[in-house]
Amino acid sequence: RHTRTRKGQSSNSTLAGSDTRGPARDSHPTLHLQVQTHEDPQGTVIQLYTELFEKQLLEHTREFYQKEAQRLYEDNDVSTYMIKVIEKLDEEELRLRKFIYHSSISPCKKECVNKLIADKQDILLDEYRIMLKNDHVEDLSRLYILLRRLNQGCKKMADIFHDHIFDNGKGSIELMNRGCTPQEYVEALLVVFRKFSSIVSNNLSNDRSFIDALDRAMTKMVNSTADTKKYPRSSELLVRHSDHILRKGNKNGGTLSEVEDQLRSFIDLFKYVEDKDLFQTLYKKKLANRLIHNTSVSVELEEVAISGLKDRCGYEYTSPLQRMLIDMKVSADLTKEFDQTLSQKNEKLHIDFNINILQSGAWPYSAGSTETETDKAAGDFNVPQDLAACIDKFKTFYSKKYNGRRLRFVFPLCSGTVLLHHTSRQYTISMSVYQLAVLSLFNDKDVILKGEILESVGLDAPELDKALSTLVDNKLLKCESENYIVNMEYVNKKSKFKLPTGAMKEQAEKEVEQTHQSVEEDRRLYIQAAIVRTMKSRKQLSHNELIQQVIQLSKERFTPSVSMIKKVIEILIDKQYLERNEEHKDLYQYLA
Repeated sequence: RHTRTRKGQSSNSTLAGSDTRGPARDSHPTLHLQVQTHEDPQGTVIQLYTELFEKQLLEHTREFYQKEAQRLYEDNDVSTYMIKVIEKLDEEELRLRKFIYHSSISPCKKECVNKLIADKQDILLDEYRIMLKNDHVEDLSRLYILLRRLNQGCKKMADIFHDHIFDNGKGSIELMNRGCTPQEYVEALLVVFRKFSSIVSNNLSNDRSFIDALDRAMTKMVNSTADTKKYPRSSELLVRHSDHILRKGNKNGGTLSEVEDQLRSFIDLFKYVEDKDLFQTLYKKKLANRLIHNTSVSVELEEVAISGLKDRCGYEYTSPLQRMLIDMKVSADLTKEFDQTLSQKNEKLHIDFNINILQSGAWPYSAGSTETETDKAAGDFNVPQDLAACIDKFKTFYSKKYNGRRLRFVFPLCSGTVLLHHTSRQYTISMSVYQLAVLSLFNDKDVILKGEILESVGLDAPELDKALSTLVDNKLLKCESENYIVNMEYVNKKSKFKLPTGAMKEQAEKEVEQTHQSVEEDRRLYIQAAIVRTMKSRKQLSHNELIQQVIQLSKERFTPSVSMIKKVIEILIDKQYLERNEEHKDLYQYLA
């Protein structure tokens, strides 16, 4: 039978059972090996084929592609080399299927791959780093097509991919350590995430190895910290960024769809936060402030954000946030019903009055410690007369509607709006209820002594000083020794604005620190529960096994340190929940 070699030279080869009937209709004639197994029970024909033909075929294929690989590498740059190798492999596959018996196809392809790709793997991987650095995405696609044919080829690419992503993201870590704004930090992370997500999707066929490499690199970036004794700032910065998106007055908000896109990007980054318990606590406080002070863009967008968090962490994680939204809806309905009740009785309030009823336990203000701090700050606060009348009427309405329920007013969270009429221009100012109480005293007097203000308002001295200093700093009042005087010549470019509540930066830093302490304590309790639950089920575990079990149970909320777990184990031993085995000290036993 007349065939052609890869170089196009004529040769004669005869195979047992080849079909030579009829004229050749293809420029590449097909060879057929026909084997009747029932006539060849010992497989003699296959054995002869393997020994006499296949061994030589593989040897010649190996030699040919070794030379061909060297020639292509010497004559071309790496990019062109990869293009030609892909073409060679496709051509060889076609030839093998046309000319070679099926049992030889796989061994022949393996020889081609070994010589064209495997032998040049180290060179290709070195070039791969340059491709990533220079964003040669088409070459990345070609290299992926080649190396995925090798065992561990994609893994080696993915490891280099991971290191390159992290090196690209070091800028965001440096920004965080320098004290950047949340928007700068998030944007720096998103640039890296979007760039390499696009490469994985468009050039690496969404291969699982590269998706995992991207996830590992982003997780490492997001949870990096300069001080290993402190929490990473990523949770705080992401929460503040989400607050910026969802708060009224966001100049970069754009249309509804654009804001939703910003929220989706925020959720993409939230996925990589390990301290999800800390994030939840901080997010809960920001959400509460938006809802209570009516600064949220819309309830619909709040629900979009919460839905995204729910998709990542489940219903239990977001149920407190959902309850807060429900409380606001119930409060709006309750206020409407209260107004209707007054209207039916022909009673009128002297001021516009809105109230929010917050479930104890659902909001970050109702814990016992917070209640104590709130009551201490308020002292014997004397509510302004007009507001006190509204509160009394609402208490009567609420007690009739819900018999047995107790209302506790959290005055530090209350706010009001004041209209200034004594100035040449009318101003509308939003302020805290403490500032309002102080300013309302000047309806009847132009000058009041500080001692008189302290007695009339009933706040403790530090809280009163904070309210007075804000009013003086914003030039609504003048201070002369112990006398406070109304500024009759007050001027402001804005006719409608909000007064700050005091030292915002110091207050925010203190709040974050208190949150960290609270989360730390919650973690200890969580680990205690996890250890007791595990030991109650297993009865006996080694030290290392128990550590791994606790880490596994906690990983959805946070990653506990081994030192913290050890301290909790000692606490449980002291409480007689556990004991060490007398013979094997690294073995713990559960005490019923």
